[in-house]
Amino acid sequence: MDREPLTEAATTGKKMDFGDSWYSHSIPNLPEPMRQLFEQYSGITPAQVIEHIQRMVQTATSALVPRRSRAFAVCPYPCIGQSRWLNLALSRHALYPDVLTRLCQSATEGTVQYQSLGMNGQKSSRYYTISHPQKLLDMGCCLAQDLRKLAVDGAPFENLYGLDIEEAFIKISYEVLLDRDSLKSQFVVADMLLAADQKSDMDRPESCTGNASKSPITPLVPLSSLEKQISIIAANSIFHLYNYSDQLKLAKRMVRLLSPQPGFMILGRHIGSSVPGEYPGMNDDGTRYAHDVASFQRFWDRVAEEVGDGCRFRVEGTMDEEGVILGLKWSEPNVRMVRFGVWRE
Repeated sequence: MDREPLTEAATTGKKMDFGDSWYSHSIPNLPEPMRQLFEQYSGITPAQVIEHIQRMVQTATSALVPRRSRAFAVCPYPCIGQSRWLNLALSRHALYPDVLTRLCQSATEGTVQYQSLGMNGQKSSRYYTISHPQKLLDMGCCLAQDLRKLAVDGAPFENLYGLDIEEAFIKISYEVLLDRDSLKSQFVVADMLLAADQKSDMDRPESCTGNASKSPITPLVPLSSLEKQISIIAANSIFHLYNYSDQLKLAKRMVRLLSPQPGFMILGRHIGSSVPGEYPGMNDDGTRYAHDVASFQRFWDRVAEEVGDGCRFRVEGTMDEEGVILGLKWSEPNVRMVRFGVWRE
């Protein structure tokens, strides 16, 4: 049973400040997949990888502001403050082999029929037919490290898109991954929640000209240009930022981006709870809705009802304590990590 809604007294009050608890001045042990990315993709010699990270992420810029501090100031969450972006969340997901297969095979073979994976890593009983190259959107891409990992593993860059509300993250990523002249992926700078309230995309018009000469990064594209074009959406650490109402708006906007064919999917992870319901927000006034797997299926059932075109969504997920940090101001005793896959049926 879902948790009872919070009272007004519990959902209002002083804005939380996580600056101290969410920021570490030291670089943690570098995960091996990220080390390989720096070596194989960025071309940094093994002996220089750690030095490069320390120099590019910690060392002062010309304005004597640490680069990681710059990124942390843009969005003060632990993915930046505690260097969790080094963990490559997408490639650790149970459905990553499926994602990679779809991106690679559809680009080279045209029409492909494949047997999808389940969240248990085993082949499911469902078969889907892909008739055009698959495109992936990494929503909330941060430094777009997961897109680079996909490319190293063989996915075509031109079918990979990153979206973030902050263009600063994208700019910083070129300095960290050393690919300003070689990256072929495209990016969207937009607020998906604002876009959900509008018929248009609420992009930043000055950033979405698609003209490389006017932007120091890979040409940006408007969000509206991706409608019904995306096959896979990676949504890591997204849903737990919002209350239930805003999650609905966000999910319906995501559906507008997905190609309306069976089998196209959304995957990721978010902070949930074994007692689903509204809880105090992480870094702002208001609340966040924490799901378990069952409530997430009910949530997508409601999304399908409100979209109203006869679509259905199937949810699979796991829930455990791996990756959960206890003792933070916003955490509660039943906090869990939910990893999920959502398929359009």
